[in-house]
Amino acid sequence: MIKKINIRVLFLISFFFIESYLQSNCVYSQVFLPVDLVSDHSDDKLPVHSIFVGEDNHKWIGTENGVYQIEEVTEEALVNANEFLPKTSILLIKKAPNDKVWFVTYSNEITVLDIKTKQQEKQNFDFLKGKIVSSLAFSNDSKIVWVASRGNGLWKKTGTNTTKIQIEKRNEEENINDILFFNGMIWAATETGLYYSKNVSANDKKHKFKSVSDFTKGSKMIVYKNQLWVLGYDKKDKGTLKTTTDGRKWTSYSLSESFEYQVPNIMEFDSKGNLWVAADRVAKFELLGNKKWTEFGEKQGFQSKSALSLAVDKNDNVWVGTEGRGLFVRVNYPEKLTKKEDDLEQEIETIADLEELKEDKNLSELLNTEETEAIKGKKLRLKVQFKTAKADILPEYEDELNELVTFMNKNTEIRILIEGHTAPIGNAQKNQELSEQRAVEVRNYLIAKGISQNRIRTVGYGGTRPISTNPEQMKENRRVEVIFVD
Repeated sequence: MIKKINIRVLFLISFFFIESYLQSNCVYSQVFLPVDLVSDHSDDKLPVHSIFVGEDNHKWIGTENGVYQIEEVTEEALVNANEFLPKTSILLIKKAPNDKVWFVTYSNEITVLDIKTKQQEKQNFDFLKGKIVSSLAFSNDSKIVWVASRGNGLWKKTGTNTTKIQIEKRNEEENINDILFFNGMIWAATETGLYYSKNVSANDKKHKFKSVSDFTKGSKMIVYKNQLWVLGYDKKDKGTLKTTTDGRKWTSYSLSESFEYQVPNIMEFDSKGNLWVAADRVAKFELLGNKKWTEFGEKQGFQSKSALSLAVDKNDNVWVGTEGRGLFVRVNYPEKLTKKEDDLEQEIETIADLEELKEDKNLSELLNTEETEAIKGKKLRLKVQFKTAKADILPEYEDELNELVTFMNKNTEIRILIEGHTAPIGNAQKNQELSEQRAVEVRNYLIAKGISQNRIRTVGYGGTRPISTNPEQMKENRRVEVIFVD
């Protein structure tokens, strides 16, 4: 008996091959995938120390081998990256209010790029005496640059003049993890606590810092919706997340259990108010709603134990740079299918037995049966695959399609639905179009072999129905599948 199956059921069936994700309440939009940034000299993944998202949503990736700029990724996370700065190890990328981007290297050589004019200016931070930069903060007019370092404290740079600013007395080799401006004050997160100073103008000769008593260490700070958010350690040396609107009254949140004694030093908010952090795994804190933490580790595709950088782009894609495994991205696909896809699925009649739909029959098993009723409702994954971002049918797959032609000529009452798919990464709209093209190409091949076009329908699912998230098997997702209907 033929029945209609709700689209939500079919959607779950399509994820049968990644059942472990479903059992942990993960949908595919929550999976991280690798982005292929490879060194010219080896197959090793480049360490990614810094990620900056520009106004045009281009991602500036600071690596061990220079800066890459990514507009978008293809369906297999292969990057069309433009290299435009010297191939040296980039430690930090930071944008100043005057539309100039600062690129800091491990050797403290600075390239300042004017985004509008594309002119470059060279500087250096020799005053740090070899200690590395941890953060930069700029005055509103960009005339003052505050330079935080690990091992040589905090410095104020005005033009060519530099002044060391002591936060703690009797501590010449301060480790500063982060600095920023908030509520008219300069804030410093250090290895010994959290500090702030109201003396931030160019005319201030002294900069007296006060400590926030709740912190024994400050790791990372960010300003979101007029609130200061701080990751650090409390008096019990336990990880904590705190926020304030005025610097006096603080609200505390518990960290994910994995981060209680390993506090992340990178964090970003997405447009929905979710806080993202990363260390040996990535985690999302749902600020609105139930205040829940969700972790993403190896099972969710994040194959690293050492995150170095994190950014959320304007499409809420989450980018994470790591020490030895390169760059990862979580693509923010829409959680709901479009109305057009929903209407199309409601028209598809398939067999009601879900177990039969899960069967992975090969072509000969299906097409050599004498009972066509046993075929109806079955889904066949053809061995037809495609090159990256292409829909052309390759000659080596014509025999497979010719077997399908023979079967359809023998069983003229059978109609088919051809499903096109892409790898689950990259621009969702382009992947959708590509998947539709792949299905149409197979349809056109069958029509050219004499199969009536009235017996063939097509649909594309983009990258929303993957069969593998393993980078080495990602090509398996570039496929077409056939459902036999009557």
